[in-house]
Amino acid sequence: MKLIFKTASAFLLLAWTSIAVNAQTSSTDESWELAKKQAKTEHKLIFADLYFTGCAPCAEMEKDVFPDPKVAAILKADFVTFKSDILKEEIGKKLCMKYGVTGFPTFLFLNADGKVIDIASGFQEVDQFTALLQEAKEVAKKGVFKKYSPQIQEKEYPDFYQQAYMANKRNVSFEAADAYLKAQPSLLSEIPFVIITGLRIGRQYDDFFLKNVNTLYADYGKASVTKHVFGILQHKRKEFEKNNDLASLKKIMAEVKPIFSAQEWTKFEGILLKDFGAVNAANNPYTLQK
Repeated sequence: MKLIFKTASAFLLLAWTSIAVNAQTSSTDESWELAKKQAKTEHKLIFADLYFTGCAPCAEMEKDVFPDPKVAAILKADFVTFKSDILKEEIGKKLCMKYGVTGFPTFLFLNADGKVIDIASGFQEVDQFTALLQEAKEVAKKGVFKKYSPQIQEKEYPDFYQQAYMANKRNVSFEAADAYLKAQPSLLSEIPFVIITGLRIGRQYDDFFLKNVNTLYADYGKASVTKHVFGILQHKRKEFEKNNDLASLKKIMAEVKPIFSAQEWTKFEGILLKDFGAVNAANNPYTLQK
């Protein structure tokens, strides 16, 4: 039987299907390349803000965080800022495809050559965002970068993945994705990683992801890995609830806890353990994938 899995998080689904979009382009492939050239000329890093008009946390960042004097000073001194509305601009869609983006806003921190320092997502308070910028500077000085290739090589992606991001064909058959992934030399490489996380491929790859979570975290950064792990934990909760096996769920949770911040873990732990065995997890408003 042919299986269809839903590939979008709530933010991404909203972005591509529920907002009326007028054709308008201000950021292009050329402007992205110019931003990298400027960063190289001025010896700065790149801060890329992927957002869409109508996204509440995106608007909140624009209104309350980016104009803050502390934030503005660091951005001006040390970064070339690049912004792209992913609903209106092709380069925004390409960057989302490149990094398997599933929620907005998403922030890319790169050096002038396009090497990724880190990726973050969601609303950040001023102090949180300032810390992200400072950390990006420190990590770049050490020459430590994520495993993503520096360029967007569109031809390297399978057609179903390109269509998911560039043409909003978000419902992909599991068979198509599974056949592609099984043909790859390593599921730890970049394109299999963004397919698994960007399309939120389901349970058949959950155990692989958990087994390799520390490697994936080191290679591709926090944002995509922690989101995907939380989705996996929700799958596992449903499985363990059937046998009222709370101990097994807690064991897996303990193994992945180190990749989350204390604040994140407090929130996620509460969601996962609340009313275990009594409330169907599918009713959880934080569910990323049903």
